[in-house]
Amino acid sequence: MPGTVSSLKGITTASLAALTLAGCAATPKIDESAPQPQVNVSQAALPTAVQPYPRIERVLQCVRDTGVLHGKTFVVGSFADSTGKINAVAQGATGNFVPQGGSSSYITDAISKMGGSAISTYFGKPAKAVRADYAINGIFNSLDFGQPAEADVRVGGWGPTLGKGFAQLTLSIQLDQAATRVNRQMSMIQRPVRYQQVGAGVGDVLGDTLVTGNVVFSNQERLQFEALNGPIALGVADVVMKEFPHAADQCRGMVADLLNTVS
Repeated sequence: MPGTVSSLKGITTASLAALTLAGCAATPKIDESAPQPQVNVSQAALPTAVQPYPRIERVLQCVRDTGVLHGKTFVVGSFADSTGKINAVAQGATGNFVPQGGSSSYITDAISKMGGSAISTYFGKPAKAVRADYAINGIFNSLDFGQPAEADVRVGGWGPTLGKGFAQLTLSIQLDQAATRVNRQMSMIQRPVRYQQVGAGVGDVLGDTLVTGNVVFSNQERLQFEALNGPIALGVADVVMKEFPHAADQCRGMVADLLNTVS
């Protein structure tokens, strides 16, 4: 590389200093006191607000008004998933169909709303032992899928399409004595998650042109939240009312039809 070496010999110390200062001068300085330019953020639509189950919320308040959980403490563990169902095909989904363990927060919320105290062990055992009256846990027992109706009726290439399906989730809430884990009460809750799809299809030759297409409108309830928070709270209220007859006398009639029982 003789050409490169000879060219470097012509650069003096003064020239190097000038180049260095020029580089420093070109470096922009940030004035933190000056107003910063506003970052453009897209105005994307927010998800639909989820409303609580009104009747179940009223039952939780009714149990609270009876005072049966005053001074009662519950140990809440993780919510177990024994469905064995993994979601690897739905759009944008890579995990399980139902939450793993975190649904115990719905139990904690329901206990608090009914006037009891809840000790959460989801993030580990408490550093200091606290006397508890009950232990309460939940399990997702089964998740079944079905498609009772599907139709594609076309005459001359034109016609409507219809599809209906469902997911049937079963969960249980178990109330035990905290010290011995002897079971006191059990509640089994079933929750259907419905799916429906309607549309119209065409497959016909118009003149010399083949026309094909399908327009579909679908509606599906979410399985991860709406199907879980209310039913879990209902199961918690059910085991509490079974354990405390006074609460059942006052409040069970409000949700007797949801529990398939008579008040």
